[in-house]
Order: sequence, then C-alpha cells, then structure tokens
Amino acid sequence: MKRNILILINPVSGISNKDRIRQILKEKLDDSGLDFQVKFTSYPGHGTELAQEAAKKGLDAVVIAGGDGSVNEVAKGLVNTNTALGILPTGSGNGLAHFLQLPFNLSKAFDNINAFRVKKIDTFTINGKFGCNLSGVGFDAKVAVEFSKVKRRGFWSYFRIVLQEYVTYESQNYVLEFDGKTIHRKALMVCFANSNQFGNNAIIAPGASADDGLIDICIISKAPLVEAPIMGTMLVSRLINRTHYAEYFKTHEVILHKPEAVPVHIDGDPVDTENTIHVKVNPLSLNVIVP
Repeated sequence: MKRNILILINPVSGISNKDRIRQILKEKLDDSGLDFQVKFTSYPGHGTELAQEAAKKGLDAVVIAGGDGSVNEVAKGLVNTNTALGILPTGSGNGLAHFLQLPFNLSKAFDNINAFRVKKIDTFTINGKFGCNLSGVGFDAKVAVEFSKVKRRGFWSYFRIVLQEYVTYESQNYVLEFDGKTIHRKALMVCFANSNQFGNNAIIAPGASADDGLIDICIISKAPLVEAPIMGTMLVSRLINRTHYAEYFKTHEVILHKPEAVPVHIDGDPVDTENTIHVKVNPLSLNVIVP
C-alpha cells in the first residue's frame, strides 16, 4: 500500500532555497510508494493546523521543511497521534535534526523520507505549551529574543548576538523543585533539554536522551569573560558537562520560579510565561522519521 504524506514548506524559515526544495522533492520522492501533496505555511500556527488536519485524515506522515520553530509547530499538531513527523532541516540551528542525526543534504534527506523508518520520542510542555527539542530560561532565551528580531538568519547572526549579549547579561536567582527537593541557584541560564543541543551542534546536554521519559535540567553559571571562549569550545566539543560552571539533573517533572523580567524560549522561539513555570515530560508521544 502507498503511504500518504503531506509536505509543508515554511517560506520564511532559515536560509535554504525553497524552490530548490520543490525541485528535489519531485526528483527524489518515490511516487510508487508515496502519495504526497505540497503546501506552504502562511502564518504562525498554520503548520499546527495543517498537521492536525493531516492526522485526523490518517495520513502516514507530515514532513516539514524548516527550522526548529517550524518543527515545533508541526510536531504540536502530531503529538499523541499515529502520524509521523518528517524533517527536512532548512533552518538556522536545526537542533532536533542534528540530535537525530538526520541528513542535511536535501537529496539524502528525501531518501530518508522514502525509507520511512519511524521511532517514538518524548515531548514536553512548559506551562502547557508544547516543546520537542529544548527550552531555556535566562541568557539563551535573551539570545532567542534578539535573534527573532534580525532579518538575516544563520549561524553567524546568532553567534554575533551571543557575543554581544554575554558581556552585559547578568545572572539571575532561580528556585527549582523536583523529585521532592528544592534547590536555589544563581545562574546564567537554566535549560530543559529533550535533545542534547541548541542547534549547529552546540551541545548543552551531552547526556540527554529523547526517549527515556526524562528531561535534563542544565544549570549553567556565568564564566568570566576571559574564559568564555573556552566555554564555547567545550560546548561544541560535547564537554561542557565537565566544567564546574555546569550542573545537571534528570527528572520527569520540575517547577522553576524565576524573576519577572527573565525571558523564556521553547525550541528557539521566545514565549510569554508566568514567573513560575511547570515543565512536564510526555513520554514517547511523537513518531519521527529517522535514519
């Protein structure tokens, strides 16, 4: 039997040529085994609506060409359904795609869709708002806020913002409650990691697993400016957990109390939340096409 899939393209996501995507998909997708339709998302939340409709119709998969924000939108519409998520990584960071070791060459990415190997992964919520990759409170969320304002996307835009913000950003006091204990920390940021990274292989949680029913709490203290380049190197070398500026816990549910002005992001997109945030894992709730 042929599989039925919907392919969604976010026309404003990341840096890839969207016309090239359409050309390759016509060349590469196996029409003997797949029936597919292509649609463009038109506004924030459109990907969620289209994914929900596809799941209700019983489609086998919804494939999104976009970055982590686009992946989040589509996954939100597929969570707790039998319809699988496919990813063509065309965004700026592509954190979940890197973590799942998906191919970034578009031709190979379509080969991966054709092969249609599916696994289940965890998702999570932040005060009821859906996430599937990584959420952060503090510095990384501030970077996400500033990155959302720039027109020119890509790694170097993101890197420039990180450098600019690090100099002036002040650590904040947080209270975390989980597994029957309460801890107080002054930190640069607190991340809740389902995958191991922000994107571009910047590995903030080397021990994270997306199918263990747990979220990794990453508490990162601010290193002196002179040590910041070393911290950056440790981040991309998967060694940041070996520094005394990083502390880790694993849990299925956590409550964090933060100062009022401290920003929050989910999967790279800034979100509005209360000063108390409730993080909860939804185990093995999303089907994803993987290599």
